[in-house]
Amino acid sequence: MQSIVLNFIDKKYIINIRDEADQSVMREIFKVREYRTAEEIIFQAKDPIVDVGAHVGFFVLYARALNQKIKIFALEPEKENAKMLAKHVKDNTIKNVKIIEEALGPETGKDKLVITPDNHNYHLLQEEEKLGKDERVIETKTVCFKDFCESNKIKKISLLKMDIEGGEYGVIENLDTDDFSKIGAIVMEYHNFWDRDYKVLEERLRENGFSVQSYPSKFDKRMGFLLARNKRIS
Repeated sequence: MQSIVLNFIDKKYIINIRDEADQSVMREIFKVREYRTAEEIIFQAKDPIVDVGAHVGFFVLYARALNQKIKIFALEPEKENAKMLAKHVKDNTIKNVKIIEEALGPETGKDKLVITPDNHNYHLLQEEEKLGKDERVIETKTVCFKDFCESNKIKKISLLKMDIEGGEYGVIENLDTDDFSKIGAIVMEYHNFWDRDYKVLEERLRENGFSVQSYPSKFDKRMGFLLARNKRIS
């Protein structure tokens, strides 16, 4: 593991890099700034930010640099990633962050988490999915959005960020009108596979009062980003 000092805006962060996957995610968030379309939302946030698929906490550090005070909830179901997330929060004296070792899913309970050869592309097993070489499955706790908000006494969310490798479909499809009304904006990495297309997500969000902008990846046609803003929240 390599420790480096990262300069971002006016912050200096101690970053721990375990492998190429960590290096890639760090570069995407801090160098490429793939979440730049949501920076204004983060900066102006008055309600909590929820980081789903928090990995080792790079987005948490990124969001904290943009907004010094707002509460951040970080959901990361994989044990080793969650440990590194906690280390990054502690080493950089990041306050007002709650780490939850659960996956956001369609239902609250237990599910199967696919563990990939790298440490980044972990995701809930889909019905259509066949495991790849060197992939394995472990049991993980899951929480649906409604139960997550209730257990954490959340009435409003400024930004819901999701990077959950296809799990975004199950989450969005199972939100009801009350759930959508709590969310000011959503930024997510989408994935086109298992006969699913991001336009399904766009339609679902628009039906529930969101404006949606899509940003297909220049490098991989199977993925990209969506930024959705709730037009019903002034």
